[in-house]
Amino acid sequence: MKIPIKATSFFSLDNLQGIRQSAMLLLIAGLAGCAAPEPKVESVVEPLPVPSSHCEELKIENARLEKLVAEKDELIKNQKMQQQSQAQVLHEAKKEATRAQVKLHRLATKPSTASAIAEVEASLEQWKQTKLSPFDQILRFQVQHLLETASLFYSKDQYAAAMNHVSQANNFIHLITDHSRKKVSHIDNTLLEFHVPVKLRTKKNAHLRKSPDVHAQVIVTLKKDVIVTATANQGDWLRVQTDKSQGWIINSMLELEEERRQ
Repeated sequence: MKIPIKATSFFSLDNLQGIRQSAMLLLIAGLAGCAAPEPKVESVVEPLPVPSSHCEELKIENARLEKLVAEKDELIKNQKMQQQSQAQVLHEAKKEATRAQVKLHRLATKPSTASAIAEVEASLEQWKQTKLSPFDQILRFQVQHLLETASLFYSKDQYAAAMNHVSQANNFIHLITDHSRKKVSHIDNTLLEFHVPVKLRTKKNAHLRKSPDVHAQVIVTLKKDVIVTATANQGDWLRVQTDKSQGWIINSMLELEEERRQ
């Protein structure tokens, strides 16, 4: 039996054409893929970091502190300038007071000096009828010596020097007559230098202390009837000098040596 060649050839040709078309399509697709441009890579730019709220707060606080320091510096500068100005004013006032005192002494006249001396003499005469405390007796002793010195200058027509000693005597007189002085703390703390050293005697055993304070260090314990020399007082204390030491003793432990001998 013979198979028709035409039918078989037709089937083969169709298949070949289909295969050829498929191959062509694959080739075109491959060529298209090869010819496609490479994808463009764009550079990535990272954004700058945005300051956080915490950083902003720190900047604000730093600015505030800098401003505060600048204000404090300016305040300190102004205070220093004020202090210097005040010191200058005080210095000028002191100089002016000194000039006024010198001028007052120069203007001292014989009648005014004589009147001032007479007032001191009257105070001393009045105290003869008054019982004074041991401490007030020491002050009276100072007044007496100052009066004698003032009278000596007066006799030499040196009225300014005489008035100066009368003024010192009046300071002691004020302390004697001011009965409230023990109640005033600022007077107790005032150091009063004696114009003339005073010979005193211990009434009983007494502690000689380093400073005018009951809690101060004891330099030595002086026995009864020891002679000392008082050079100043501060409150209830007297600064005294012994043969070997200097210190402070409560005035109630001392009496005038002249009073004992009488």
